[in-house]
Amino acid sequence: MLLPALVAGHTTASTVPAVTLRPAEWKSYDVLLEFRLLPRTYSCDELWYKVRDVLLKLGARAYMTITPYDCGSSRGGEARSPSVEVKFQLPEPLQGASARYAQTSVSQHAVQLTPGSPSSLKSDDCEFMRQLQETLLAALPLRIATAAFSCTRGGSSFALSVDARLPVRASPARRA
Repeated sequence: MLLPALVAGHTTASTVPAVTLRPAEWKSYDVLLEFRLLPRTYSCDELWYKVRDVLLKLGARAYMTITPYDCGSSRGGEARSPSVEVKFQLPEPLQGASARYAQTSVSQHAVQLTPGSPSSLKSDDCEFMRQLQETLLAALPLRIATAAFSCTRGGSSFALSVDARLPVRASPARRA
């Protein structure tokens, strides 16, 4: 029975999966995303939150600069080909002697990007996510494990699984 051991705060090697931590430093990225003929108009706020939420889920530092252009309605018409400039940092593993310069530690995780995960993504974001995968995700040191898109007007859905290096947050006791 595992439950009593976990409640008591005791675990065994067989109950806790091994997590490999690697030293890492923060690497800066400056990327211009150009979306083409999205099926609906996105407000600048929507683009900002969706891009931010995806980057956070992939392990980016919380402070980043996201600047959407040509979004919402412009000149009396809908803007369906917006651009987003993104400046952010992702952790990059260090090896050998350079490990002494580590700013954080990372562990490898499978990150799921689906409608509702993160919460700002909806099923009608299928084409947005397809183009995000082809631009932003393709430019990053991430591996797309699986990608499934069904972007039809009747019912859209998507599912991406990305192998990402996520920073490990130090526990309060460890920081002291």
